[in-house]
Amino acid sequence: MKRLLRMTAILAWIALASVALTRLWFAYPDFFPALPAPWADYLLDAYGAENAEDVADLEILIGLVVSVPVVSLITVAGLRVVGRRF
Repeated sequence: MKRLLRMTAILAWIALASVALTRLWFAYPDFFPALPAPWADYLLDAYGAENAEDVADLEILIGLVVSVPVVSLITVAGLRVVGRRF
């Protein structure tokens, strides 16, 4: 039961922190590196964005696709550091 609770807490942390990082990226776009223009154009064509709403949906998708692995790696690194201390 303790393991299930720990895994649920970690998954909830990754989900919430990823959404927060994505929101931070949208609020301060100059603080983080921008996607190169050719990549952005390719993703727009691949996604089939036809209007501003489609572009906004793609922005959220890209933000989450980038932030989930970043937050996961930071979480794993943090858990390993804490695990070695105790």
